[in-house]
Amino acid sequence: MEDFLYQDGVGKREVAPPSLCRGPCRILDFYMAKVLQGPFLLTHMRKEAVRLNLDGVTNVLPYRDYYRGRNGLVAKYLARYLDLPYLDEMGRGMNEYVVPPVAITKEAAESLGIRTEADFYGGAVEHMGHISKAILHPSISSSKPSFYSDIFAKSVEGLVLPGVTAFSKQDLLDNYDRLAGQFPLMRLKFTNKSDGHGQFQVSSKEMLATTLDEVSDEEVASDGLVIEPDLEHKSTISFGRVIVGTDTFYFLAKQKNDFAPEDSRDRYLGADVLIVRHDVRKLFETRLTISEQRSLGVGSEFLERYSYFDPICSRLSFDCLTGYDKLDRMFCGVTDITARLGGTCPALSLAIIEFKKNRDLSFARVEVNLNYDPLVEKDVEIGATAFIDLPSLRLTARINFIL
Repeated sequence: MEDFLYQDGVGKREVAPPSLCRGPCRILDFYMAKVLQGPFLLTHMRKEAVRLNLDGVTNVLPYRDYYRGRNGLVAKYLARYLDLPYLDEMGRGMNEYVVPPVAITKEAAESLGIRTEADFYGGAVEHMGHISKAILHPSISSSKPSFYSDIFAKSVEGLVLPGVTAFSKQDLLDNYDRLAGQFPLMRLKFTNKSDGHGQFQVSSKEMLATTLDEVSDEEVASDGLVIEPDLEHKSTISFGRVIVGTDTFYFLAKQKNDFAPEDSRDRYLGADVLIVRHDVRKLFETRLTISEQRSLGVGSEFLERYSYFDPICSRLSFDCLTGYDKLDRMFCGVTDITARLGGTCPALSLAIIEFKKNRDLSFARVEVNLNYDPLVEKDVEIGATAFIDLPSLRLTARINFIL
């Protein structure tokens, strides 16, 4: 196996052992282990259809229509890539390629016929805590839930923002002075929130105590809380991997954000995405900004470390945040894990069709955009494919450049 090299001193030289292999090699290992079972092999490998799954999605409109529109069209592109018919969420058949709306447990995956990355688009983990922010940092609590791993937290030190995880409110309050010495301005995060929700700037012990009143002791004990430095002049670049059929894709996605008018949180507006096939080193060979290089180095090494939890993920990405604290120190590290059909997937689904058309394609630049005022068409929506087109939201994606 060839070495993976990381540039600019962000990561170190690593050799991924066979146990960390993902993609086609993992799938091949699984099928070879089943070869003596005869008919099972052929039945499992040949899917009958791609099925949209909306289990767990709210029935409240228009939110359910968001999922049905975006996820449904992504599933249709996946069906096209796999040369399979598409079926919507009504009913359930046998031996289908499943497109669930959220990350699921391995137990739930088994009930859907999911055993490897070849069976679905998304992520399955042993415990849902394995995709939460809680696993990213060393814990200052002596009592920790079973999903948390001190070993993993230690292994990703230097790949994440500096910070701590706590499973008790009192532990955070007791350690406030020490944390304030490290982080003049802190950000408190609820570990299972996304899109800027559940995050609070903290500048005093009193402010921390007031914020902690918003969450129950039971929730903190089961899910945890995270403290990280509050950063300015920040940008988020996601690194991810997608496996569809026997093909593996790697991507970098520079997020577009603004401030939500209702609560001033960072709101997702889309992303500019660079995607390559099979070899992550192709991303390193493209022209990247310094922030993109750092995020790529950090994200690709984090992907190796994340195999510690043995996830089954055909779609997996890590948000890398770059910014400066109040002391003008620059930080770059993973802050979030996504193992589901997410915001970049409309653009990714368009890109993989281009790769299917041209097996010699090196890379594709694509983008996805969210318009929260659909009555006004934006320039970036011209010539784009609409994945959601409702009075409250329009989501579009388009191919910008292929080579």
